[in-house]
Amino acid sequence: MDKRVNIGIYRILRKLGVTREYIKPEAQFKNDLFFDDIDWNFFMFFIESKFRITIPKEEEVKVQTIENSINIVNKHLHEYLK
Repeated sequence: MDKRVNIGIYRILRKLGVTREYIKPEAQFKNDLFFDDIDWNFFMFFIESKFRITIPKEEEVKVQTIENSINIVNKHLHEYLK
């Protein structure tokens, strides 16, 4: 995994008000971080803006944990570089 992606997602989560102790790879957005639809939309907006990628809606539903979000961002970054 690209360390820049990890740091970028960490910063986005902190910007959204998630405290450090809750930011763990296995943390689930709805159950552990208590994201509602507005939080989720901001999170996806910040990810797509920061990394200059587009995540299709059908892939968004697969993003349930912080680790999933890191993996999907890495996947799209590598596709972009091809």
